[in-house]
Amino acid sequence: MDAFGNKQPYDEYFVDFDFTKDLTGVDTVKSATVTAVNDTGADATAVITKVASQSITSPKVYVWVQGGVDGTMYVITCKIVTTNGEKYEKDGEIFVEEVSRLTNR
Repeated sequence: MDAFGNKQPYDEYFVDFDFTKDLTGVDTVKSATVTAVNDTGADATAVITKVASQSITSPKVYVWVQGGVDGTMYVITCKIVTTNGEKYEKDGEIFVEEVSRLTNR
């Protein structure tokens, strides 16, 4: 499982899932489905990702992460189908944590 590290609730940016080692020859990523769950297993796709901003630049899938609830671990899952019809899945963890300026002194 990949680890995307910590983010603050305000942070918004792309993370990527790299399928380089899975693809062979001229095979490329044809489609991708991204979902997310929180640490209780509840669906959190709309909370931590913005599906409309997802993009594919084979062999990578770029996922926009956003928001999230302070103190919550999320697992983001990316499932792809390749031009050859092969299917692969990768997971990545991201922890949301509000960091106070006072604790950084």
